[in-house]
Amino acid sequence: MKKITRIFSILFIGLMLVLLTGCDSSSNGVKTSKSFTYNVETGDKVKLTLDTSDNYDLTSSLPFTISKDDEDLTKGIFLTEGTHEYYKNATKQGSNVKIIDSGSKDGIDYIFYNYKDTEFNYVIKIKDSNTGILLGNNVSEESAKECFNRLEIECEK
Repeated sequence: MKKITRIFSILFIGLMLVLLTGCDSSSNGVKTSKSFTYNVETGDKVKLTLDTSDNYDLTSSLPFTISKDDEDLTKGIFLTEGTHEYYKNATKQGSNVKIIDSGSKDGIDYIFYNYKDTEFNYVIKIKDSNTGILLGNNVSEESAKECFNRLEIECEK
């Protein structure tokens, strides 16, 4: 009887080890994020927060980069009001530009456009600030949308 109990104990411990090593935080709904605050030439302090779940990452250097599994997906730069207006007008007048979407979200206005079917870019204006952002992605429309949707932008006063 002791031998059977010992075998069941060893099997139970083995089963528990297999179950514990099979756990992965990316599959159990754990949400992680990374934030950086940038002092922009416009005088604004802009805080970017990226949902880093599923191996996404954000760099602190400029231009900032959003990556997944160490593959660069989107690069971003900050814009002055004048430069933002330039990009905004170019999306409306360019012959190689197709606007995919535009609107407002969480304190920003944005235009999402395709340039020559090779770039998928967002021109963003942070409300109540002097700052805009240009996000450039040459991977795919879906990749650009995913990076944009994972990003929170806030102008700190």
